Amino acid sequence: MQDGISTVTRGAPYMVSRCNLFDYMVDVVKGEMPGPIGMFRVPDDKGAALEYIIEYALNNALLVNVYKTYKNLLVPRVEGEDRTSEIDVLMVSDKGIFVLESKNYAGLIFGCADQRQWTASLNRYTKERFYNPIMQNRAHVKAVAAYLELPEGMFRSYIVFGERCELKQVPENTEEYHICQRRRLIKTLRRDFRKRRTVLESDGLKDVMQRLDELAAGSSREARQTHIEQVQAAMRTCPKCGKPLLERHRKSDGGLFIGCSGFPACRYIRDRW
Repeated sequence: MQDGISTVTRGAPYMVSRCNLFDYMVDVVKGEMPGPIGMFRVPDDKGAALEYIIEYALNNALLVNVYKTYKNLLVPRVEGEDRTSEIDVLMVSDKGIFVLESKNYAGLIFGCADQRQWTASLNRYTKERFYNPIMQNRAHVKAVAAYLELPEGMFRSYIVFGERCELKQVPENTEEYHICQRRRLIKTLRRDFRKRRTVLESDGLKDVMQRLDELAAGSSREARQTHIEQVQAAMRTCPKCGKPLLERHRKSDGGLFIGCSGFPACRYIRDRW
C-alpha cells in the first residue's frame, strides 16, 4: 500500500485506487464490494471491473426494491434489429427499470449535457475524449423501452464513474439521469427509491423479467462478436459528417491523432481509435 492506496488483489487496483483500506473494508461490510478473496473474480479490464463491482453491489447491498440485475445485455436498436446496443448493467425494480452506464476513466472529468464529446484530463498534456454518456445511455433507454414496449418514463438513467476520477464539471442531476461515482451509487439509489412511486406490480415485474431473460439468453458469443464489429466500424466513421476517419500527424510534434477525411469542411478530431 502506497500513499493510502490499497491494492488488495489483481482486480482491485482499478476499484480501490482512490480508497484507503478502511474505506474498502467499510464497503465490504456494506455489501458494496467483494472481500479480498472475491476480488480475485474482478476482471483485469478496467471497464469490465467497474461493471462487475456495480452488479455485485446491486445484488449484495440489501436494496429491498431490486428484483433482478442483468449485465452486458445486447438490445436491438430502435432503428432496426440488425444493430444492437450493449447495456452495461440493468436493474429491474418495482420503482422502475434502471439503466446503468459505467465509465472507469482516470483524471478530471469535464462535460456538458448537450456536448457530444466529454474529456478525461490526467494533466495538461494527457487528455482522453469519450462520447457523452448521457446521450449514450439515452439511446440505451430508448432501445430497451422499445423492446419491452414500456414508456420511457418508467426508466431511470444512471451514469456511474469509478473512484479513479474527479467529476470536475458535469451536468446537474435531473429526472432523466443521475451522475455519480461508484461509492455513492447505493446511497443515491436508496434515496431515489424513497422518492419514486411503485410503477411495476407483480405481474408486470414477471413479464419484464421474462422478456429480459429471453434477451440475455440471446446475447450469445456470436451476437457479441457482431456487436463488437459494429462498434469498431462506427469508431472509424466521423460522428459529425459520416465520412471515414483517418490517422494523421500533427505538424508541431509529429504526434498521431485521428481526423476526418472531410477536412477542412469537417474538423472533427480525437486522440485515438
